Amino acid sequence: MRRILLVIGLLLGAACYIAWPFHTAWSIKEAVKSGDSTYLAQHFEWTPIKETLKASMADMVLGPIDTALEDKPQRQGLWASFKAYYGRNMVHGMVERYATPTGLSTLFSYGRTVSVNVLGREDPDKGVPLPQRIANAWSRVERATFVTPTRLEIDMRDEFEPDRIYSGVLELMDWRWKVTELRVRQHQSQSRTPRLTNLSTNR
Repeated sequence: MRRILLVIGLLLGAACYIAWPFHTAWSIKEAVKSGDSTYLAQHFEWTPIKETLKASMADMVLGPIDTALEDKPQRQGLWASFKAYYGRNMVHGMVERYATPTGLSTLFSYGRTVSVNVLGREDPDKGVPLPQRIANAWSRVERATFVTPTRLEIDMRDEFEPDRIYSGVLELMDWRWKVTELRVRQHQSQSRTPRLTNLSTNR
C-alpha cells in the first residue's frame, strides 16, 4: 500500500511540475490583458527578451538583411539601405519602448482595439467561460518541449492573427518560471495537435 501511495505521489508531483510553467504562461497572458505590471516584471528577463524580439521583429517586418550586400553598400538600392539602417532602428526603438512591464500591456491593448474596432474581428475570449478560454489557448499551441527539466520552449499562434507565431522560452530561475527569450514570426497556419515532449534534449 505504501508503495502504491509513493508511486501515486511521484506521478502527481511530476504532473504538477510539468503543469507549473504552463500555468505561468497562462498567468502571463492574463497579466498582459489586465495590465499587472508587477507580475510581468517578476516573470520576464527583459534584457535578453529585447534582443530576441528586435532581431525577429525586424526580420518579420523588413525581411532579413542580405549579408552578401553588407560589404558592398554602393550596390544596395535605396529600399535595401533604408531597411538595413533606418527601418531596423525604428523596429528596435519600438521594442525598447514597449518591451517593458507596462509597455507590453499597452501594446496588447492597442492591438486588440485595432483588431476589434477597426478590422471588425471578434474577441475570442469575450463572454467565454474560463475552461473554454483555457481550451482555446491550448489549441493555439503549436509546439511545447522541455529541452531540459528547467527549460521549456513553446510556440503559440496569435489569437487574432493565426499566421503570427510567438516562440518563447521559459526557464526555472530562483524558483520561478521566467520568460527569457521571445521571438515573433509569420507562418502559414496549419491544423495540428499541440505536441508536448517532456524531456527532449534536442534544441
